[in-house]
Amino acid sequence: MAESSAKTALFAVDDVNRDTVPAGTPEAFQAAFGKSSSNAVTRAVDDQNYSFVPLALIPLSGGKTALISTGASECTGHVCGGLNTVHYLQPASGQAASASRYAVAGEWMDVGASGTFGNPALRWGWTDAIASAPVLYTEGGGVWQGYACSYAVLTELTPAGPVEIASIPIYYSDGGAKETGASAYEGTITSSVKNQSFTVTYTGSKTIAERYIRNKDGKYELKGKTKVPQC
Repeated sequence: MAESSAKTALFAVDDVNRDTVPAGTPEAFQAAFGKSSSNAVTRAVDDQNYSFVPLALIPLSGGKTALISTGASECTGHVCGGLNTVHYLQPASGQAASASRYAVAGEWMDVGASGTFGNPALRWGWTDAIASAPVLYTEGGGVWQGYACSYAVLTELTPAGPVEIASIPIYYSDGGAKETGASAYEGTITSSVKNQSFTVTYTGSKTIAERYIRNKDGKYELKGKTKVPQC
C-alpha cells in the first residue's frame, strides 16, 4: 500500500488557546472536573497545583468521547511543565443522566508533550489517518541558551486508554545562540500508511523527509538517526 501523501500537513495542528472555551466542552468538562463558577478548575497532581481548562472533544468508538484539557502549573520556573489530560466519557444513565449527559469512564492526568515555565502543550491536533483509534498530537518545547527546540508526541486513544506511540523532533533553531551560520528546521507530518508508517517533512535550512515505521509493540520508530539537529 502506498502512503497517502500531500505537500501540506496530513492534519491540522493549531496553537493551544487557553482563553477560548470550545463549543460543547463545558458540560463534558464539568463531568470530568466537577462544578465550577468559571471555565477553569484548579486541581493538585503530585502535590503541584494546575489550572485546567477544556481544549477539545474527540469522538471515540463505542459511543464514547475523549475530553482533552490542558493544565498550567503554578510553578512557572523554566524546568516546570504543565499537563495535558484525557478523560474518556460515556453517556450517563439512571439518576446520573438527570445531572449530566456524561459519565467518566477513565482519567489520565499526564498525556503527551508539554512546555516550559509551567505551560502544557503549545500546539495540538488529532487524526484518524495514522492508527486504528484516533491519535492525539501534542507539541511542546522551550529555549535553552539560545537553542529553541520542540517535539511532538503522538498518543493513540485506544479503547483501553491513551497509549504513546511516537515522539518526534518537530522544530529546531540555533539563531539565538549563533551570530553566523545559524540553522532552523520545522517539521510537519505530511503522509501516512494507516497502522504502518508516517512521514515527517522538514523545511528550513534543508528539506528533509524522515519515515517512521510501526513496530510489533505498536510504537512508531525512525529507522536510523534523525538528520534534524537536537538541543
